Amino acid sequence: MTDITALSAEEMAAKLRARELSAREVLAAHKTQTEAQEGTVNAFVTLDWEAAEARAAELDALAARGEFAGPLHGLPVAIKDCFETKGLRTTWGSKSFEVHVPDYDALHVARLRAAGAVITGKSNTPEFTLSGQTANLVSGTTRNPLNPQKSVAGSSGGAAAVLAANMAALADGSDLGGSTRTPAAWCGVAGMRPTSGLIPYGPNPSPFDGLSVPGPMARTVRDLVLMLEVMQGNAACQPLGYWQELPRLADLEEAPGRRTGRAALSLAPFGASVEPSVQAAVAPVERLCLEMGWQVAEDAPPLEPLLAHGDIIRGQCALQLRAALAPDMALAGESYRTACAQAEGRGLAELIAYQTTRAKVWVDVCTFFERYDFALWPTATGMPFSADLRDGEITEDWRTVTLTPPMELPSISIPFGRSADRMPAGLHITGPKGSDARLLQFARSIERALQG
Repeated sequence: MTDITALSAEEMAAKLRARELSAREVLAAHKTQTEAQEGTVNAFVTLDWEAAEARAAELDALAARGEFAGPLHGLPVAIKDCFETKGLRTTWGSKSFEVHVPDYDALHVARLRAAGAVITGKSNTPEFTLSGQTANLVSGTTRNPLNPQKSVAGSSGGAAAVLAANMAALADGSDLGGSTRTPAAWCGVAGMRPTSGLIPYGPNPSPFDGLSVPGPMARTVRDLVLMLEVMQGNAACQPLGYWQELPRLADLEEAPGRRTGRAALSLAPFGASVEPSVQAAVAPVERLCLEMGWQVAEDAPPLEPLLAHGDIIRGQCALQLRAALAPDMALAGESYRTACAQAEGRGLAELIAYQTTRAKVWVDVCTFFERYDFALWPTATGMPFSADLRDGEITEDWRTVTLTPPMELPSISIPFGRSADRMPAGLHITGPKGSDARLLQFARSIERALQG
């Protein structure tokens, strides 16, 4: 029999519903896998097998009566340690919250539980998610399961590592500036940043901006859809909401064949210096799209003007988190202290300049997506750097993932080839705001073509 942990989440869910597997069997397999991998990878901040086993037993009792909790019935799921989990430690990677145990779930976490997810633990994140290296003073550094000397990037690096090491069937992430997408690319899994508001974020330290959003992470596009169907949907407590009909799993295979269009492709978008072997890994997507009937042109959305405002975007988020959560800054790590310090000297004029640029770029991006259905480029500009680099030593150019969030554009990274170090490369696909359903269908058509 195939190792349970090697099954896709969709396959696992089907076997659980057919009662070919029990929730306890699935959980036991993932516990064994975690015990074998975690000592090297360090993807989790907190694990709670006792609570997970109790939940699995409840679900098996339900299944014995012919009832199922929902589409995620019995699936082990990891929750990023920036989202509250009732009765399970939530630290945000901060020494200020090292022993913090919430008495409630974040909104999307409650939805995952209600759909039958078995939450096994909290995946690692840099302090308050503000770093491209998944390391903090609470739980240390997460290492890449494919090469423990290499980084998993950030900030959903723990989630990506959990999936790559088969320690959970699904994992959530958050994305402020590429935090689901770059870790997914470097770990060979899939990560999505949905249109802002599609998945409600509550409680949200910055509820009136759409920069940081929860997103699904998985090993396949179909598994992303399985998770997103549960996480998405308006909530009255959310000031920013976006409702749309997502594709059902049953329809995901059929839709792409009935529709083609125009795609823009750039192997070095926004003036980025992309490592040649990363470009070479992603370049075959042009031929693949042409074979599927798509027109492909060399182009990219006009996001470059936002580059001038990157520091103020990051700094604004750092200060908003500080105001909302009131951490003890004497206990803060280098990355978070630096982000706050860089922001404190900024003035209102700089914020207005950023918002003015943002408004102009929005108009230009809307025009761009009148010409193209999707834009494609490499997810990361370089290959995974050392897991031992400090935040200030990182030289990766993050513009391929940081420029889409201010426009609230849905984006996905899927595995596509390998770079010169034999590590995975990621293909980044972006669509206009609200195009999440078509984006997933298009990404699945590429994934299916690669599998074929």
